[in-house]
Formats: sequence, structure tokens, C-alpha cells
Amino acid sequence: MKVIAAVNGLVTSDIAAFYALRYAAFLDYTLCLLHVGNPADSKEEVESSMAAIEETAAQYQVKTERVFLKGEPAPAIQAHLLETRADILFCSTRMRKRFFEDSLSEKLTRLRLPADLAIVRVAHMDAVFITENILLPIREDRLSVKKFIFVSAMAKAFGASTEIYSVSPAENRRSARLDIAATRELFQKINNRLSHYTKGFKLMNVPLRIKHSLVENEVDQILHHLAHQKFQLMIIGGRRLSIFSQLFMEDPIIRIFRYTPVNTIAFYARDAE
Repeated sequence: MKVIAAVNGLVTSDIAAFYALRYAAFLDYTLCLLHVGNPADSKEEVESSMAAIEETAAQYQVKTERVFLKGEPAPAIQAHLLETRADILFCSTRMRKRFFEDSLSEKLTRLRLPADLAIVRVAHMDAVFITENILLPIREDRLSVKKFIFVSAMAKAFGASTEIYSVSPAENRRSARLDIAATRELFQKINNRLSHYTKGFKLMNVPLRIKHSLVENEVDQILHHLAHQKFQLMIIGGRRLSIFSQLFMEDPIIRIFRYTPVNTIAFYARDAE
């Protein structure tokens, strides 16, 4: 099985590849460094990036290989995945005025891919080397098995603790009706529904804590929580406009990517076969 990292010679793609490397090392998978020919990318810088990643991979005893493709990037990657036994593709997203929209990473989210997709937004270059705490925000108890497996694997790969941050949408009227006892009962019900995942983290020996919040604006609350805690990585579900509130004018993932103070991975589970 292979873990694929899209490399374009930029530092952000290198960081995404290092996340892919740690994931591959934990699962004992081959790391495939992939590049699609692009006039905007320097071949020398791409090969230099690959060499640096391969040097680090050797330290983790991870087998690596290089793949160079031609053509329109997104379709070329999709075609390659269809011919490859790949588990997941890691891809960075560039900083620009509309940095996620119309980027390669955004185009990949529109395609039916036979592998999971992890889009990495880099906020701090060195965080990939000192990841000790991972945040997993979810709406209420909405945690899929696929996302649980990815998060727990990343936590094990880095030896990091994990916090599930359960945010429950609440308008002012509903919030006003919930007294302390009712709020405690609501949060306990969520904990009960998450109990199987809690056991899973315990069986994998991943330190876990669960926190709750009643919120009017989910994205703002998550960003506020990040600003007041010490996390090096956040992992969010990549199903657009389904994990977070649909009351925003723009895609919540784009807004999180724009303002996140920590490295963030948007995880898109592969399409069902």
C-alpha cells in the first residue's frame, strides 16, 4: 500500500509530504513522491525537495519512490490513483488571495478519487516536527469511522494526545432555555454516543480528552479555542458544508484555512466503492 505526497518544490508541499511520511512510517507503507509537470514549478527545486524528503524517510526506514506525470494536474493524479494501490494522497494548498479556490487541492476535492485525500494548510513550518497535541473539532457527536481511523493514526504517528472538541449549534433562545443541568445532560449524551471511539483511542493508547461548547458560530468558536490552547495540528472533516454550519456566505473550510493559527488538515474520505 502507498501513501502519495504531491510535491511541487515549495516549502508548503514539503511540509505536507512530511505529514505523509510520518503517516506512512506508522503504517509501514511506501511513500510515493509525485509531481505533475508544470512550467511554474522548478524541476531542480522539485528534485531537491524530493531528495530532502527521501533523506528523512530513510531515518524512519520508509521506502520511497518518485513518480513524474504530465498533463492537467488533477485529472493526471486521478488517473494515476486509479492505477495505483494507494491509501491516501497528501496535498498542500498555496497561499493566495483566493488560495484554496481553483487550486489543485480544491479541484481534487471535486473528483471521485479511489483514495482518501488530506489537504494540508501550513501555518507554522516547524510544527510538523513538534506535534504534541491534535485538535479534532466535530459537530455534536458526528465522527465517522474513517475520520477516527485517520486521526488516531496521525496521533500514533506523532505520539500526540488528541482533543475532541464537540460544538453544538445553539441559537440564543435555545441556549437561554438550557440550564446547567440540561446542558450537562446534553453533553453526557454526546459522550455516550462517542464512547466506542473513546474506547478505540484508549486501545490505541492515544491520550484523549473531550470538550464541549454551545455555540452560535461554529467556525468562530473553533478559531477562538485554537487561539487559547496549545495545539500544533487540527484535523477537520472535508465534507463541504456538512460538518460545520451552513449559515456562512463562504465555505467554512475556506474560512478555517484562511484564519487558522495552526497547521490544519482537511480530511476527505474516499468515495464508496
